[in-house]
Amino acid sequence: MTEHHDDTANIATMPCPACHHDVPAGRFCARCGARLSLAPGDRPGLLRVTSYAAAPGENVLQPTIVSTLFPHLPLRSRRAFRLSLFLVVAVLIAFCVLQWYVPMLALAVFAPPILVVIYLVESRLLADLPAWIWVLTAALGIAVALGWVTLTAAIVRETYSLGLGTQIPTTRLVLDAVVIPFGALLALQLPAILVRLARTQVRESLHGFAIGLVGATAFTLATDVARLIPQLGDAAVAGDLPIPDMLLQAGVRGITEPLTGLSLSGLVGAGLWYARRDGPDRRGVLAVGGLGVVVGAAAYACVGLAEAYQLPPYLQFLVHVVFAVAAVVALRVGLQLMMLREEHAVVYPELPILCVWCQHVVPDTKFCPACGIASHAASRTSRAARRRDRPQPHVELVEQ
Repeated sequence: MTEHHDDTANIATMPCPACHHDVPAGRFCARCGARLSLAPGDRPGLLRVTSYAAAPGENVLQPTIVSTLFPHLPLRSRRAFRLSLFLVVAVLIAFCVLQWYVPMLALAVFAPPILVVIYLVESRLLADLPAWIWVLTAALGIAVALGWVTLTAAIVRETYSLGLGTQIPTTRLVLDAVVIPFGALLALQLPAILVRLARTQVRESLHGFAIGLVGATAFTLATDVARLIPQLGDAAVAGDLPIPDMLLQAGVRGITEPLTGLSLSGLVGAGLWYARRDGPDRRGVLAVGGLGVVVGAAAYACVGLAEAYQLPPYLQFLVHVVFAVAAVVALRVGLQLMMLREEHAVVYPELPILCVWCQHVVPDTKFCPACGIASHAASRTSRAARRRDRPQPHVELVEQ
């Protein structure tokens, strides 16, 4: 669908070395997102590694939390989110040093869901999709979590009852450290899968990512609350734990576990809604998503084994950090592939629009020719608002 404009001929064009189309002149191809200016002998990259399609100036392999987990977030809000993340980490450390277990636990459990809700509001994603989709996703996440907690309650109870240094049988070690984490990872994906089966009117992979994010957030919150509240009255749990153990719990519950779980669920959700005709591109993206889940399952199993063998707290946390970073990078690679290859339903290349990322007035195309950011990196509500208020040519009158 294309609107016409009298000034079409005034748009300077140049050939794209990747898609071989004439596109508006700039640093990036407005049609496929590839770089238009390449060094002699260079070829257009499949991944465009040096330029992430949801954040200007970032490398795809750069494990930046805000632009990865909150890709729709406006640029002006990303600084505030980074500050919020630093503040959460600082307060968690302070609670651990003071040995305030319950406040630390409450902050670790509730901070990630609060940030996700603020993200949905600030990015205007809530207005992109019908309210019932968000309600259904959250409800499914809670329902699946309660079912999972009920199913595994006996095993978890026995695990908590084991004292430090207790010899764990081999079969119990395999069950607790491998089967349970792998099952939890699969259960984490169920909300997004069930919403996808409902055949909702969702057409963009980043909307699928947001659905996976919300479902995983609801699942994690419900699981933590259901399992931790009964333990708060236990002196062994709520008592004066050593500071290293409290730091480990704070880092795992408040930082690495949410990063790993939300990243993998977001990757699965984005893959479920990847809008591309069947072919090598789609199979490649789905393969990346499947590989991410397999690696995630292995990560969960390794983390469980590290805890079961009672490694020193700093080694356990290091294992968590390594796999959290790997999950974030896997999500960035998957989203990059999808944003570069996803079919966009509506563009208006003859009309101008303000790019919210670089503040340039550019043609309304799949990618900004100036900064290379995908148009889907902004919410559909934001795009519609900017299309209603397009920049107008400014003519100055000079008195003779």
